[in-house]
Amino acid sequence: MDKARSVLVTGATGFIGRSTVASLEQAGWVVTRGVRASARSLEEGEIYLDLNNPAEILATENGARFDAIVHLGACIGWSGAMEAEMFAPNVLATGCLAFLASQWNAHLVYASAAIVCGVKSEKIDVTTPVNADTAYAKSKRLGEQLIEASHVPHCILRIGGVFGPNGPAHLGLNQTIQNALEEKIPTLVGSGTARRNYIYVEDLANTIVFTLHSQLTGCHLIAGSESLSIKSMLESVCEVFLPGTTPEFVEGSDAKDQIIQPSPHIPKGRLFKDGLNDILTKARELHAPRKV
Repeated sequence: MDKARSVLVTGATGFIGRSTVASLEQAGWVVTRGVRASARSLEEGEIYLDLNNPAEILATENGARFDAIVHLGACIGWSGAMEAEMFAPNVLATGCLAFLASQWNAHLVYASAAIVCGVKSEKIDVTTPVNADTAYAKSKRLGEQLIEASHVPHCILRIGGVFGPNGPAHLGLNQTIQNALEEKIPTLVGSGTARRNYIYVEDLANTIVFTLHSQLTGCHLIAGSESLSIKSMLESVCEVFLPGTTPEFVEGSDAKDQIIQPSPHIPKGRLFKDGLNDILTKARELHAPRKV
């Protein structure tokens, strides 16, 4: 990129947001982090952006302009949030950001979810119809439709499960990784034969940078390049973090497969075990004694 360009990132302090901000800055973007800073003062490179207050989002038009918007912020709803609670942050806020993108002629990247095709779908690819069967999926699909109706240059990323350090615990693998970092042996419920292709959070961040650099448009499925059984993933966690151990097995019902066919227009991420090794390396660096 010949000239440093500016990007506004919502959800910048979240799990995916932190990695995305780091990757964008490393790639030369001038990043402004949209934060809901109700309990602290704004830091350099931050603006107040409460997704629950669409009027304040629109007021941003009168301030700085950006070459791109990466919209990661959302009310996830895994803890039981209702559709009404998601309307402002997931639907109205998305429409407001699409409007700002049209005013700024900015490229809009939107983090949607693969589960707009159905939370119980065992295989999701470009031919899978939309089946928004949860409140969260419905709100993300409405966000997609508002962006599509705006006709701004945009890229919708339908993202599958994302793993990494300190990742959200609704994805069991993230809690397993955190436990392994604390030297707790993983527990495998059932046979663990169900397969997944989760993506490492830093690979997702690099994907977002790629979409901006390449001006990628349209709707794309995002997932890991490697399909593994849950059992195999937990065995890899043991191998990387707790050598010489194996998962502890407990009886329970088996999950079903959920494989997402990633877009061929997106570069492939690293293998699952490579992601685990990267997490371990960074954890060791974080806790290594400082040289005086």
